[in-house]
Amino acid sequence: MMKLNFLVGLLLLSVVVGCSSSTPTSMVEDAAVDADAPVTEVVEAAAEPTYDVALTVPTMNCPFACWPKVKETLEHQPGVETVTLAKQADENAIDNPTVYLSLSGEFSADESIAALGEAGFSGATVNQ
Repeated sequence: MMKLNFLVGLLLLSVVVGCSSSTPTSMVEDAAVDADAPVTEVVEAAAEPTYDVALTVPTMNCPFACWPKVKETLEHQPGVETVTLAKQADENAIDNPTVYLSLSGEFSADESIAALGEAGFSGATVNQ
């Protein structure tokens, strides 16, 4: 019984000590604030993708079947390193059928557009 009382007392002590939310006075005094320190304003800008070529694929209509097929088709083209879909207003629909390509070697826009046509996405063009 004495062991049980000891354990209960220890448990209560740990709860009381562990739940203390007060800040020691010494920590408050050490934290000096310089009201005259310069302030840097952080402005969030729209993220512009870094790319080498942009293609418009007007027959790419959905992000669930079309976009993955377009991405796979373009990733298999010589010289293509990455393929990124342009920002969409709604993640469940494609309202901007633009894809950005980062290149790492020889690239043929004509061959890539032809490959998209063979994959069922005709009418693709290079953005100017």
